[in-house]
Amino acid sequence: VYTAYERYRNPLETGCRVMQNGSRLVGTVAAIHADKLKREEVRKAKCVELKGVNGYFSPDDLMRLGRI
Repeated sequence: VYTAYERYRNPLETGCRVMQNGSRLVGTVAAIHADKLKREEVRKAKCVELKGVNGYFSPDDLMRLGRI
C-alpha cells in the first residue's frame, strides 16, 4: 500500500483534517482507497473518502490542515 500525499507533499492518513483546493469544503479523511493503484496513480486518482461528504477526492486536490 502506497502513502497518499496532498498537494504540498504532506502525507495523508485516516483522521487528518483537509480542505479541498479552491473551495471551503473541510472534512476529515475517513479512508484512502489506493489498494489496487500503482504508486504513480495514487496522487491523481479519486481515492480519498471524507467523513460526511459524498464522493471521492484526489489527494492532489486536498490540503492537510492537521489531525484531530
